[in-house]
Amino acid sequence: MATVKQCVEIMRGIAPEQFTYEYDNVGLLVGSFDAQVKTILCCLDVTDSVLDEATDKGVDLIISHHPMLFTPIKRVTDSDVVGRKIIKAIKNGINIYAAHTNLDFVTEGINEYCAELLGVEKMRPLEPYIDNEQGFGRVGNLSEYMTVSELRRRAAEVFSDPFVGIIGDENKVVSKIAVINGSGGGDTSYIDMALREQADCLITAEVKHHVAIYALDNRLTIIEPRHYTMEKCYIKNLADKLRNAMKCVDPTAKIFQSESETNVRK
Repeated sequence: MATVKQCVEIMRGIAPEQFTYEYDNVGLLVGSFDAQVKTILCCLDVTDSVLDEATDKGVDLIISHHPMLFTPIKRVTDSDVVGRKIIKAIKNGINIYAAHTNLDFVTEGINEYCAELLGVEKMRPLEPYIDNEQGFGRVGNLSEYMTVSELRRRAAEVFSDPFVGIIGDENKVVSKIAVINGSGGGDTSYIDMALREQADCLITAEVKHHVAIYALDNRLTIIEPRHYTMEKCYIKNLADKLRNAMKCVDPTAKIFQSESETNVRK
């Protein structure tokens, strides 16, 4: 039977923990490296419903993308939601591990996966962080020119998101595409990155109003899926990676993708 430590080593092979920003919180957040693992649940967020699902399925280890513990806490009690979740996890023998920006940055990580789904080829990091192959975002070319409207339809299909929006001219013909999974619409510096690479279009989520105006004034079109859909698509892929890697450690281990988490934005 595998231990949490062995599972963590596998995750470190997929997304090394040093490949992350200083503000981030990746790694084992709740539990013991010595705990035994028979069942793993992969998810985007450790919500109450995910914890209940993990309890019902007898899960020993949750591997999430977003860290359940992100900002410092001074106490663990049942008087707040984070404390209640920590207590629930410990009571039910559930260890919790997070791979966040490190899973975004790496080769074959979320950014690269999203770009591949969209048909981006010969891609490279929008902002190299580790080397020329790994880093923030991706930029590359489509195999053929298409309109923004056509690319939006593709994004809606591959991300299973009927609410993909457009900021800019939907009839604009594009070829060079920048992709930032998750909340790449929160800062104008990300627009500058795409402009520096001479991208025709940026695909990212959670675009703030002032960022949208900045993009429009700089004639950069944005296609905006939702944060959840843009990253949820990768969780099955992560579960498959873990399933293959675990064969060498414990071929009887069960790896699930969460069935209970849903998009909070309807």
